[in-house]
Amino acid sequence: MALSKAKTRIGLVAISDERPAIHDPDEQHNREYLFAMKRALEATADEAGSHIEFIVEERIIHSMEEAVSSAKRMRAEDVAGVAMAHNMWTFAREAAMFARVYGGPVAGYTNKDPLRPALVGLLCSGGTIDKMGIYHPRIIGDIAREDVQARLLSWARAAGVVSKLVGETYCNFGGRSMGMGTAVRDPNDWMKRYGVDVEQVDQVVLLERARTVEPERVDHAYNWLEQNVGYIDPRVPPEKIKNQIRLYEATRDICREKGIDFYGIKCQPELSEVTDYAVPCLNQAFSNNAFDWHGSKEPVVCACEADMGAAMTMRLLQGVSGQPALFMDFRDYDEKRDEYIFCNCGSQSVFYAKDMKDVHLVPTDKYYPSGGAHVQYICREGEVTLARLCEDRDGEWMAIIPGRFVYYDRERCKETSPLWPHAYLKADVDPDELLQFYGSNHGHAVYGNWVDELVHLGKMLGFKTRVFGR
Repeated sequence: MALSKAKTRIGLVAISDERPAIHDPDEQHNREYLFAMKRALEATADEAGSHIEFIVEERIIHSMEEAVSSAKRMRAEDVAGVAMAHNMWTFAREAAMFARVYGGPVAGYTNKDPLRPALVGLLCSGGTIDKMGIYHPRIIGDIAREDVQARLLSWARAAGVVSKLVGETYCNFGGRSMGMGTAVRDPNDWMKRYGVDVEQVDQVVLLERARTVEPERVDHAYNWLEQNVGYIDPRVPPEKIKNQIRLYEATRDICREKGIDFYGIKCQPELSEVTDYAVPCLNQAFSNNAFDWHGSKEPVVCACEADMGAAMTMRLLQGVSGQPALFMDFRDYDEKRDEYIFCNCGSQSVFYAKDMKDVHLVPTDKYYPSGGAHVQYICREGEVTLARLCEDRDGEWMAIIPGRFVYYDRERCKETSPLWPHAYLKADVDPDELLQFYGSNHGHAVYGNWVDELVHLGKMLGFKTRVFGR
């Protein structure tokens, strides 16, 4: 199943002064500035590969009636968030009423025009909205500045994720794996916080459906793997890999039929040892990827071990970045190299491999007697943002770790688990502090710096964030 490539729609409105003698001379100035914002932001978003368009409200809000009707228009336009521009003195009650009637994410913006009391208007309106308990970041500076555009677009990307989450369905194939308290979440809390429903489907349904997948689909996929991956270990029985393909195809079919947007698979111990069918490692590798043997597609989050905290973290990372997200085990900290080692038990998204020829399909190890292939490679070099939704006695919070993946020859994997995929992270983080507070055995990442977007998401969705760094 593919996620929609539809553009995120963000509203732009301008708040003005209720007094005609103040409003009228600046009305056209406000309107022109809104369209200048639209042009600048859309050009930068397109250059960055972000699918964002800006919807301008041409009426300049200077009455309560206009505040209400403009907010209702933005709701009808299905915008994910609205930036309210304050380029002069503005009446705070219009901004507050707009935010209340609109009901979605809002931000305040001012060009800080020294010829007009623009910053004064923003601060008055922002303080009023703060009293309402509505998150309302303030973005200040000329829209021609790249840093100002970056701040506004970071907020817009986060608003887009919040909007698209509402109405989605997550599916757990199976229940809690191996007693992991870190992996379970309250479905009622997800509906309240994210607007996401949680479906439960037993793994026996997946297994029975896999047995019915047409042979021609399986053979096509197996031939594609033979041609595209760098190495298939001859010790792996071809029929086991074909069973893994059947599990992947069955999952795709079930998700399509049930309207499932992202999912997790328990795997252990039923699929890993109770049955002798195979482990679902190809799901992790190719569901979390921009292509499979059918061609190009949108990535669909698949979390190992039915880890709901992982699945939502990956969904948020994928949402802000437009990339598939990694699922990894937090394996070790190497004191000599000052590196964090992530080594997942059998599979990771092949999006992070240097290329498909660097992907090897190797035998499963002692933990997986059901058999099949592990998907082994080393994550390629690049700046990354690692994150994880954790829970403690105060509720949900997100750990955020900016850093960089370092690429090594796969020989280094012999220091840990040579049959499993690895990522080696350089991060300016005190390991003692991180390992005392990090609340999971799993970690998740995407390339690039998405710290600002994740912090916005926490404030929009109501979870705390902690950025780790020295």
